[in-house]
Amino acid sequence: MERSRMNLPKGPDTLCFDKDEFMKEDFDVDHFVSDCRKHVQLEELRGDLELYYKLLKIAMVELINKDYADFVNLSTNLVGMDKALNQLSVPLGQLREVLSLRSSVSEGIRAVDERMCKQEDIRKKKVIVEQIVESHPDGLKIMYANKLLELVPHHCRLLREVTGGAISSPQLSHLPRALQPF
Repeated sequence: MERSRMNLPKGPDTLCFDKDEFMKEDFDVDHFVSDCRKHVQLEELRGDLELYYKLLKIAMVELINKDYADFVNLSTNLVGMDKALNQLSVPLGQLREVLSLRSSVSEGIRAVDERMCKQEDIRKKKVIVEQIVESHPDGLKIMYANKLLELVPHHCRLLREVTGGAISSPQLSHLPRALQPF
């Protein structure tokens, strides 16, 4: 404990010295005694020091007893703490399982969302292919020639095998502007 934060017992007002002198960082016994001798005899100084010493001992015992009581109370309070901690361990384990399950479900949802997005993309491309085939009699040949079928999924690419042969660029002019290659 720092000297500046320690509280010394007050002591009687009749002491021939200032008790706070003992707490100074630069306290010097010789200097203290020589200062006190200027005001009182050595016998009176010795008597006051013995009296203050007894007060310090009493204060120290009280402090130890006070701290000891706190320590005993603390250990008494900790007796039931292990039971409380054990009671918390089960819900914490369950919470850990729930969080793990939640994480797994979130990953599953994310995977399903990705697949749904891919399916939606496939559906849109399939609609485009169907529109091209319906709007132009040589739609599949045009898509094959311009490699447009590379943009559609694998099962739609199988349609390429049915078309065969390349076609010339002038035939592309029959396509709607939105479907013409860049």
